[in-house]
Amino acid sequence: MKLSSSKEPGSSSSLASVGTATLNGVQISLTLLKEAMDGTNIPFVKGVAGVAVEVIKIAKAIQSNTEECDTLMKRTTSLLVVILGSLSGKTEDAIPNHLKNGVERLTTSFEEVLAELRIIEKRTGKRSISGLARAILYYVDNGEKLRDCSAKLEWAMGEFQVTSKVDSCLKDLERYEELRKGQEAIQQEVRKGHEKIEYGLTEIRDVIKEQMTTPTIKDNLPSTVMPSDPKIFGRQEYVEKAIKLLFSGVTARLVILGPGGMGKTSVSLKIIHDPRVKERYVQYRCWVPCEQATSIPLFIELIAKSLNLPPSSSSDRFGEIIVFLETSEHLFLLLLDNFETPWDIEGQQSDVADILTRLASIPTVSLLLTMRGGQCPSSNTINWSTPRLPSLTQLDLDSAEEAFLKISPDSAGDLELQKLLQALDCMPLAITLMAKLAEAGESIQDLLSQWSTERTRLLDQPGGDRRNSIEVSIKLSLQSRAVRGNPDAIRLLSVLSVLPAGAALDRLPKMCPSIPNWKGALRVLRGAALVYDSADKSRVQVLSPIQSYILLHHPLEQTPLDELRSAHYQLVPSAKTDIVHPEFNEISKELALEEVNMEAVLINALHDVHGNREEAIEASSSYSSYLHWKHPRTEVIVEAVKVARAIGSSWLGACLMWHAHILRMQGRDDLAEPIYEDAREEYLKLGDEESVASVQRRVGSILSRRGHYERARDMMQEARDTLLKIGSTEEAAWCLWNIGQSFYTNHEWSSACSSLEQARSEFVGLNDRFGSTKCLMTLGATLGRQGNYAAAQSALEEAQSTYLEIGDPSGVASCLWYIGDTFREAGDYSSAKSKFEEALSIFTHLGDISWIEECNARIDEVRTSLASQ
Repeated sequence: MKLSSSKEPGSSSSLASVGTATLNGVQISLTLLKEAMDGTNIPFVKGVAGVAVEVIKIAKAIQSNTEECDTLMKRTTSLLVVILGSLSGKTEDAIPNHLKNGVERLTTSFEEVLAELRIIEKRTGKRSISGLARAILYYVDNGEKLRDCSAKLEWAMGEFQVTSKVDSCLKDLERYEELRKGQEAIQQEVRKGHEKIEYGLTEIRDVIKEQMTTPTIKDNLPSTVMPSDPKIFGRQEYVEKAIKLLFSGVTARLVILGPGGMGKTSVSLKIIHDPRVKERYVQYRCWVPCEQATSIPLFIELIAKSLNLPPSSSSDRFGEIIVFLETSEHLFLLLLDNFETPWDIEGQQSDVADILTRLASIPTVSLLLTMRGGQCPSSNTINWSTPRLPSLTQLDLDSAEEAFLKISPDSAGDLELQKLLQALDCMPLAITLMAKLAEAGESIQDLLSQWSTERTRLLDQPGGDRRNSIEVSIKLSLQSRAVRGNPDAIRLLSVLSVLPAGAALDRLPKMCPSIPNWKGALRVLRGAALVYDSADKSRVQVLSPIQSYILLHHPLEQTPLDELRSAHYQLVPSAKTDIVHPEFNEISKELALEEVNMEAVLINALHDVHGNREEAIEASSSYSSYLHWKHPRTEVIVEAVKVARAIGSSWLGACLMWHAHILRMQGRDDLAEPIYEDAREEYLKLGDEESVASVQRRVGSILSRRGHYERARDMMQEARDTLLKIGSTEEAAWCLWNIGQSFYTNHEWSSACSSLEQARSEFVGLNDRFGSTKCLMTLGATLGRQGNYAAAQSALEEAQSTYLEIGDPSGVASCLWYIGDTFREAGDYSSAKSKFEEALSIFTHLGDISWIEECNARIDEVRTSLASQ
């Protein structure tokens, strides 16, 4: 595109810039057009041409309003050139329907113009001296009607300056006519002229095809009236930074970037409505709604309209804007809102960049852009004000709640509201749409439930736009030129959307080996603001509403999904998720960062009927072993049990076992016991004696805690005998520890010490630090009950130190509780209270209900003792 109005050959200057056409020129054109018309057998082409010729004849015959008639004849001739050029060389059957329809519409327009001209012709023919006053009125009215006729035909010229191409063709047609009548010596020049005409007609043909379905600029310009001052939440500091930059010099150039739905437009309007900004720029604050700027001429016309420039048919409309701005004595602030629309016009980005750079070069113009994405446009040609404004991200929780309650005040005090806002990732647009649903009568609990199943469809409105539909907003970002140009970008986004906690950058290559250029795809996603980096830049994440939309509309294909699962399964090798394994601590550190993702991947895999569910069940069992020791939770293992039972998996017994283990760790023995019994039945079916005995040991432990000591010890001794018989010495040592623990609970101190010392000796012989430490802890507790406080404290502190090295928080907390109980027995209530409170903090984090109750009971007891001292 040319922004100047030069008249070089082939330039895009419009017909209006050439000057007034002569009637002789029109006559030459008519001669050529008649020849072309005679050479076609297409009825509807002859029809439109015949009507157009009548228009020209009558316009030429009208004795008044010659200027308007001349313009009308020019327009008519130009349109005939366009039509004939577009249909050149085609048979009637080869002409597409949309082009036939377009010609039929033009025929109708010509017929309407012809009817008006005949009325005007009759008026001018009846003029007399006695009707001079009426003739003057007719003259004025005729002029208006003729201008209306010209305007009716003007739309066919199109917003891509078709008139300039037509004018060029008319000139070449005249020259061709002269050359055709010349001598044979200049035949070579004739051929050159013919080629030039064909080139011009080809360009016109392409334009008119698009023009048949493209609305005219003037009829479709959106309003550029400044929207009202919006209410914003949690963005006040951001607005102040922007205003400070606006006043940092005579002019400024700011860009507000961020994902769709973050409130960029609201923030920009808050800036432009600020009293300080109003005072500086007075009425020269201009809002340009670029969302509808789908072509460069429309973009330019929107800028002109926002500046209140009068309509113009100039071929250099942008030049008029530049002249206006450069010759004005005022400071201007142009807000180019949703600038991504013109920036992403296919094949036109360099032209849009030229327009933006030219505007930025004017010393009295400040620019404020809002734009989806994470990259400033034209960074190499425009000096954007520094420090650059950061991309807008989600709101903090308090601001999100304030925004929600502004729309739905009746939701105040709802305990589930913050949970709902967190589910939406505190995204402003999602909050606004959800609050409107609450305002309409939906409860917060119902909205939470609906979001878990419907996701972004809950916030979609049929026929909505980016302002009232979360799906439309996200779709606009996905349709950006950069994303469409890189298929791997959507594939990578689909991978990331499966991971609620985002992905560690150093693990991405393992998770998506089928996307070798993941770095390039990630750059595109960052540029489109479809992903964002964590504060420490180690992870890349996706907002919850975007995740939900991608999972719904762009689900991950099976191959990359299997790759993603495999990468996560490798984090939980079964042997290494047992606390006794020497690599347990190292694995635990990595797993602690991936727990949220791991659970999402496992649950998804368990319910995927097309995937390897046996593999998913095994991985779930291994992961639950880790959870049992670190963060006892049952969500994954419950799902694994359901699926294993449904498909008859051999892993059902192991899953039941870990489910029961976790429940015991949570202090829920009543729920654990029947699950252990189910596990025992499964192991009996498999003939697994060791696992059957292991289950029996644990059931005996539960009976002991309930006070059934003799029955419990008999069960545990029977299990120990079985285990020794089959050579499972480690599990047999655990039976002995359980027996000692049972004696301790029943205050049989001597028997407890005997069993625990023997068990510890067996664990030491097996090089089992965890087992020997467990025995040491219980021995220390027993010594304390026997009144040997110093020896008890020493043993318990040694056990606590080992538990810290092993990485067993439950063991550490248990040692703290026993140390506190030793202090209590010794009468040191202040020290006892401190240890009980430390233990309570850890058990609360672990969710161990029975130990939490024990800690609270002891704390109340020592408080009473302290108060009575």
